Amino acid sequence: MKAPLFHVGQPVVCTNDDFMLLLLQNPNIQTPKRGPIYTVRGLYDTHKGFGITLAEISNAEVAPGFPEANFHESRFAPVPDVEELELAALLEETVPA
Repeated sequence: MKAPLFHVGQPVVCTNDDFMLLLLQNPNIQTPKRGPIYTVRGLYDTHKGFGITLAEISNAEVAPGFPEANFHESRFAPVPDVEELELAALLEETVPA
């Protein structure tokens, strides 16, 4: 089994916020949206790879007696460290055209 793409506490952004099928199953589930930065709260090893829960979204009470809804890791991308962003900007400024 492959290792998860993310770790607990890691900032991520949602790259695919089409949760229509999940919401058809249970319209009360809160889902992530493209744009905001979220924090990985938990990792779940599922039969289709790893799912994650997010600190900013809690679905624990949505379906009592069932595990909390989690979102497949492929729907997310890591947020680069600020240092990486600053270095990339600095390199862009110093590279002659």
